[in-house]
Amino acid sequence: MFSQQNLQNAINFEQNESGSSDLLSQATFAHQQYLIKSNNEDLIKAINYYIQVIKTTPDASSAYYRLASLMHESGQIGIDGALEQCRRAVEIDPDNPNARMYLGYFLSQNGEYDAAKEQFNRAIKLKPACSYRAKMVMALDILDRMKHKEKDTDFLSFSKAMFYIFSSSLFFLFDKAGIKMFCKNIVNDLNFARYRAVGSILEKTNFDKDAYEVYSDAVDNTKNAPLFYEKMANIAVKKERLEVALQCYQNAVTLSNNDPEKVVDLIEFMEENFPEKTDELIDNYTLLIKKMPDFSRGYYELGNLYLKKEEKINAISAFKLALKEEPNNPFYQNSLAFAYVQLEQYDSAIELYKMALEANPNNEWTAVVAQALAAIYHRIKGNFEAAISMLQNALLLTKNKTEIYLSLADIYYDIDDMDEAIKYYTLAIESGFRDARVFSRLAMAFFEKDYTENAIEFYTRAIDIEPDYEIAYNNLGVVYFDGLNDVERAKPCFEAALKLNDDYTMAHFNMARCYEMQGDKVLAANEYQAALDLNKLYPEIDDNIIQERLFKLFET
Repeated sequence: MFSQQNLQNAINFEQNESGSSDLLSQATFAHQQYLIKSNNEDLIKAINYYIQVIKTTPDASSAYYRLASLMHESGQIGIDGALEQCRRAVEIDPDNPNARMYLGYFLSQNGEYDAAKEQFNRAIKLKPACSYRAKMVMALDILDRMKHKEKDTDFLSFSKAMFYIFSSSLFFLFDKAGIKMFCKNIVNDLNFARYRAVGSILEKTNFDKDAYEVYSDAVDNTKNAPLFYEKMANIAVKKERLEVALQCYQNAVTLSNNDPEKVVDLIEFMEENFPEKTDELIDNYTLLIKKMPDFSRGYYELGNLYLKKEEKINAISAFKLALKEEPNNPFYQNSLAFAYVQLEQYDSAIELYKMALEANPNNEWTAVVAQALAAIYHRIKGNFEAAISMLQNALLLTKNKTEIYLSLADIYYDIDDMDEAIKYYTLAIESGFRDARVFSRLAMAFFEKDYTENAIEFYTRAIDIEPDYEIAYNNLGVVYFDGLNDVERAKPCFEAALKLNDDYTMAHFNMARCYEMQGDKVLAANEYQAALDLNKLYPEIDDNIIQERLFKLFET
């Protein structure tokens, strides 16, 4: 049906014949200001005043239907609530043409077209000379109903609509309230054009401060405050006054009654300049979704914000709502899968990742999703074959292969296939990857294959990359001690590891082995005991192994 704003534009206020109370006058004035300026503050004032009027003067018919229109427009009541208020207005004053006109409007909104037509006709008969508004509403109603029909539109209905528009134009001359509001709108439009033109000229000539003041004045003197607030925000951004710009964008949203375009402008500005304001962004996306409940992207972005706050349940709910609107969207499926992983609901995550992979909207993106699924197969399910297969497919999809090489190397290392582990660690390093832990893992793989010199090389390179990496020092010492039987070169490595971390259990154990080989049983015993004590806090080796070596020191 035609919008509530069309009704507001067509239905202006009747003159109050009985001399209304100050409260009703205040409500009427706030209502008029809202129609002229579309200011949310005036909307709230008008609603509150009308409520007070009804409390103090229950037989004030006009307060009921005006309140119904405002509360319905702001989303505070539905059609049924608005109809109830309008019927109450007609019950109080059956001869009030405006009450019948509002009732007709909401009946048409509810699909009760015959009943709506009856109310419109009665409004016209009650006050024929001032029937401009009722006829205009009927014309808009007919045209809107025609717009939603098939191509074979009823020509008679169109003719009726044109007749009502023509006759309403004639009767407009007898509608004092309508003329008054029309003149007010003309003045407002002229003011709007003047402010916009002057501000634009000042901006183009780099008089930004003056332009800002012009727009600030326009906020108070036109109905286009949201637009001028956005112009003020643009100037503030230009001057790098981001907090001021943020306040202007927020004002634009508030005064536009949370208009979706204004909310989107605010969100985009905040995401670019204030991404850390997560709570505020969540609030703004919530406003957007209330206005556009079918906007799936809004739910998706809301889910990501909840993940940022580690509110996993809320994130899952948001992603589910996004998928409800677009069930086959692979990006939404991927995000919901990731949220399930955070809650350790891996089976649900696997199914969603599979669905996202089937869609394959982009090879590079799909390769990343494949890696996420492979990680679950590898780390959680222990399904190494599935993980390897997934990663091999990912290699075919992307140019960025380093992370996949590393994942494959880790899997092969975990299943003791050192040849393949060496292959993929080497490929990762050759592609430019530099990380001490990866170099150490490659060194360990070489050592497991008895490639001692290669192990020494890569442990040394790991230390060069990260000089404080105590594990590399310890493991290099193990290679010298167990691989080359070289105590003199092994001992400094263990000492370096302990200097970096005196609570390193294995370094104490290996230092004890050095002392034992050198025949220093007392120092060896001290180190074994230290390893035994630390192993209770930081278990790295079976206690029985340490105790056995400790007891053997003093066997005769």
